[in-house]
Amino acid sequence: MDTLLDKFKGVLLGCALGDAIGKSLEDVPQYEALEFYGGFLRGFSEPHPMSPSVGLKPYQTTDETTISLLLAESIVEKKGLDPYHFFEKLRKWAEREETHRYPDPALITAIDLISSGVKLEDVGLISSSVEGVLRCTITGLFHYYNPYLAVEAGRLVSLITHRSKEIYDASAVVSALVSYLLLESFNLEHPQEKLMLLEHLKKFIKYERNRQYLDRVEELLSRNADAEEAISLLGNSTFVFEALPLSIFLFLRYADEPMEAFWMAINACGAVGGDTDAIGYLVGSFVGAYAGMWVFPYELLENLENYQYYISLAEKLYDTTVEFLERRR
Repeated sequence: MDTLLDKFKGVLLGCALGDAIGKSLEDVPQYEALEFYGGFLRGFSEPHPMSPSVGLKPYQTTDETTISLLLAESIVEKKGLDPYHFFEKLRKWAEREETHRYPDPALITAIDLISSGVKLEDVGLISSSVEGVLRCTITGLFHYYNPYLAVEAGRLVSLITHRSKEIYDASAVVSALVSYLLLESFNLEHPQEKLMLLEHLKKFIKYERNRQYLDRVEELLSRNADAEEAISLLGNSTFVFEALPLSIFLFLRYADEPMEAFWMAINACGAVGGDTDAIGYLVGSFVGAYAGMWVFPYELLENLENYQYYISLAEKLYDTTVEFLERRR
């Protein structure tokens, strides 16, 4: 069980590290990033002047991590998943504008509308931003023992604020993938097992159009494509079925070198920039779920903002999960 706890910690720390480091390159074209940093970024650094995170410290996370922490805190406080309690935490956070770190505008709009009693369906607010599914790393942890429960929980917490067919399916994929990695359901040292994992993830996709995105990941893996080609084919924008498939590809492609997968995600800028903090967040969570917290160099962990809080929260979430499982027996 110690290994499982290390993976809980690894997910929370991996998310935060990927977000904190990746934010420095968000929306920065690759040639600009390489010139500014003198090569690939491989540690905390001041945000590039073109990044929206200018003004944040190198070791600070963005609100993409904050939302996931709110969900984890809610589960711990309520001893289970309570979407109303989670939304109340979102509402209170949204009111504290002085604490915001460039949050997703669609998220703030959705919270404001729901708080005022307006249904998102009534105003036609549709969002397919990857920000809507990042919180599903937490549902993947809480229901790690059953990918099907993890999927339903992920959809529930994502669709509160982000309504679209893409979010419906992508939330399922993130939740299930974290669950499978904690369960060690697939031996990712073998190429065929990577493809088998993708096939299992596809089973959770309801809308046929969205399945093609994972088909492209499978195609790239089958011919051992590199990161540059993957960015070109899959995309790396904030659209959930660009950032997520690319994240899955990078993780699986470099699964035998987890930290290489992590750094590839951080530097997934592309010719016109990209959502590198979200991609870093996702790959960081997958790496942590796969290899545990100590896959990340200690000098990164100890310099992360609120490092000890992530450890403490992961332990509490782990204990809550164990207690929840015992009550179900």
